[in-house]
Amino acid sequence: MTKFEDTIKEMESQVNELENDLAAKAEQLDESNKEKAQALVDKTEDAIKTSIDKIKKIITEVQEDEKVDEFLDKVKAKSLEAVEFTKEKVAELTQKVEKNDTFEKISSDIMSEFDKVKETDAFKKATDLLADLSAKINEVLNRPEVKEAIDKAKITTVNLAEKGVDGLKKVLKTDEIIEKQEAPAEEKPEE
Repeated sequence: MTKFEDTIKEMESQVNELENDLAAKAEQLDESNKEKAQALVDKTEDAIKTSIDKIKKIITEVQEDEKVDEFLDKVKAKSLEAVEFTKEKVAELTQKVEKNDTFEKISSDIMSEFDKVKETDAFKKATDLLADLSAKINEVLNRPEVKEAIDKAKITTVNLAEKGVDGLKKVLKTDEIIEKQEAPAEEKPEE
């Protein structure tokens, strides 16, 4: 087998390897990622097939010599690079899907553990204790003497606020400023 035939055969096997790799990982991908992976594989395969066609054309025109051998080695190496790159990208798409599945599993596990905690005696006791505490707080707040004290506190707060406003008006002398502003308005002649 000539170097030319060997190169073409190896490149064709790389195309088959890509198809097999994608087929093996296709089940792990959702539709969107399957389409991306297939498009990537198709582009890589097209590039390799185009290279094979160009090699066939060149070889029919040129006798095998050292330069042709170098060229074939470069083409083979580049097609192998393209295949490896494509495999890595397909693997990345697969890992993204696996990460999503892992996240969903972890989330589900957390909820499952929370449900288990809700069934424990400690959780039930804490819930009952909070309900009792809430009921006692409401009971205290609804007592007549507490309501009366709250109402007195509200009235006292309003009275303090009003006295504070009156004090501020005296300090800032706002009554005098207001009177000065209103006086010129009253002196205007009517039309």
